[in-house]
Amino acid sequence: MPAIPPRELERIGPDGRDAVVVRVGAPDLGDLEPRQRVLAWHLYRAAIAGDPITWDQVHRHAAAIRDVADTIHPHLDALEPDTAAAIDRWVRLVWIHHGPYHHYTFSKIPAEGFTRDDLARALEAALAAGAPWPRRDSPRHVLRRIERTIFDRGHEPLLVQHDADDVVAASAVNYWDRGVTSADIEALGTEWSERVNARFARRDGRVVPEVYRVGGRCSSAIERVCHWLEGAAQLAESDAQRRMIRHTLSAWRTGDPDQCRRAMIAWLEADDTIDFVNGLVEVYHDPRGVAGMFEGNVSVRATGDFIDGVSARAAWFEARMPWPDAFKREHVDPPVANAVDVIVETGDAGPVSPAAYNLPNDNEVRRDYGSRNVMLRNVENTWSRDELRRTVEAFFLPEYRDDVLRWYRPTVRHAIVCLHEIVGHGSGRPHPDLGADPRTRIGAFYSALEECRADLVALYHVSDPAFVEMGAWSEADRPTIERTAYIGYLQGWFARLDHLDGLEVREAHDRGHHTILSWLLEDDGRGPAARLVEYDGHWYVRLGECAHVRERLATLLERVQVIKSTGDAKGAEALFARYGSRVRAEWKRSVAERRARLALPRLRAFVFPRLEPVVRDGRVVDAVLRCDDDLASQMRRFRILGASLDPAPDAHLAGGAPD
Repeated sequence: MPAIPPRELERIGPDGRDAVVVRVGAPDLGDLEPRQRVLAWHLYRAAIAGDPITWDQVHRHAAAIRDVADTIHPHLDALEPDTAAAIDRWVRLVWIHHGPYHHYTFSKIPAEGFTRDDLARALEAALAAGAPWPRRDSPRHVLRRIERTIFDRGHEPLLVQHDADDVVAASAVNYWDRGVTSADIEALGTEWSERVNARFARRDGRVVPEVYRVGGRCSSAIERVCHWLEGAAQLAESDAQRRMIRHTLSAWRTGDPDQCRRAMIAWLEADDTIDFVNGLVEVYHDPRGVAGMFEGNVSVRATGDFIDGVSARAAWFEARMPWPDAFKREHVDPPVANAVDVIVETGDAGPVSPAAYNLPNDNEVRRDYGSRNVMLRNVENTWSRDELRRTVEAFFLPEYRDDVLRWYRPTVRHAIVCLHEIVGHGSGRPHPDLGADPRTRIGAFYSALEECRADLVALYHVSDPAFVEMGAWSEADRPTIERTAYIGYLQGWFARLDHLDGLEVREAHDRGHHTILSWLLEDDGRGPAARLVEYDGHWYVRLGECAHVRERLATLLERVQVIKSTGDAKGAEALFARYGSRVRAEWKRSVAERRARLALPRLRAFVFPRLEPVVRDGRVVDAVLRCDDDLASQMRRFRILGASLDPAPDAHLAGGAPD
């Protein structure tokens, strides 16, 4: 168990429904050697140093908007209370989402309850009170430049647009200058159009690539990342970890994507207590599915229940996939799978965090070297029993409630996440004649296809007798587990429909969830495998026979795998257009009414422990873990630490929520 348990810190928005901010449970570092804690501290600083890269990547005005938000927030008491409260809410959402767009829906965060003039007055008051201004441009000039992005919801309404004729031109994400088109990028050839670490600028009428590296895009932040990684390299726990750090350093310094691949290969070989990610990783914010967004995290190994059992049986699960043998991997070594407790996550990984991740994303590296699956134990275990009970009572039919409360969150969801990450993402292979990475062939719909595929693998195999052999549950409980897995997944997605912007489904994981639900609701000639029924004035999912559900899951899984293995972009587009792009208004309204009544938040955001260096004679000799930040003090701390090479530039900053 974590040394310090999780704690809810605050709720944001009307009735606290925009987001709940939770401080994750802190791992116990007492059993580590001082050298390991100092290693973790160097990696912690490297993760924070890279956070400005994400602010640059999200939107061309995101960093300026953050500067305004950070400047005014400590001085909001100079405003009228209602105006101050409205700006406070907006600032906190900007912090959580790394800018003016929602992390998952890609829609614009509304600036409600205050005006352009209110924001200008807030900035004037902050500067008059002595707040430092971090930019060369005057505050008035900056406000003029960013005000349309903040206040005009019709201007660049979507950060990422998958359904446009030209997904590049239609998306506001800052992987390219405004006016750059898909054709412009493709004209540069695959050397650049398929680079995970390239941005595209328009200069003198030409489109030219910019590489995230020292001397290139975001050079100052990357130089600071490298400073802290150099210190970490001297303290590495193993040769493999040292090689990973060295290759990561080389990737940041040279921009050579081969160094990124070498870093991931070394990461797959490492088996250390302290783990980390630092680089351009997930591609969800690129509508082409190519460019990676920065994320940094640092974690410590934890116990993992039946993770090892799932990993050891990866070949068993692969051999029983319901797709053609030509697309099954012939040789499956047990993938590396770890449960960890997170120390810090930044960039694309925090404050909004996944429950787990599977890397690398490079399909050639995965094919030749395998993958690693990491479950974030202290992120996943932040739900209160009371919140679970109220959610289950509101969103599940009576016949499912007891089993969902008993099994789903503590056991079955963990099995689904393990299968999704360990088996799902690591399974299958492309057609031998494809001659290209399926990611680049499928393009805009690849991420959604892959998340849908991994979910289907998990749902298809969660009832496998292998879990009885592992001791996860008994044979007598297996039918209940299967039913609970299906209803927990389907109703769990349905219960989150209110976080969508309008009726459109845009985010990759969401599209996967909705495709599976819509597929099961469709009549296959024997009736639907699941139905939406009205009960007490609201909509609920009701399952048919579990055997029918599993057969339908198998059929969809085969179709999805064939699309991936053959690089069938049109097939992927058609699948999501039919099943995964839009919800019915009455469904969303039913969900929204229940969630409003219960004041359930739409999003979970996290505050992380911090590492404080112990300095003797000018050297860092140990590090102490503290749990005293709230969201505001964490974001202030990230800003101070991210801009400095001093060991403790934040020593004056008190935590906002001490235990």
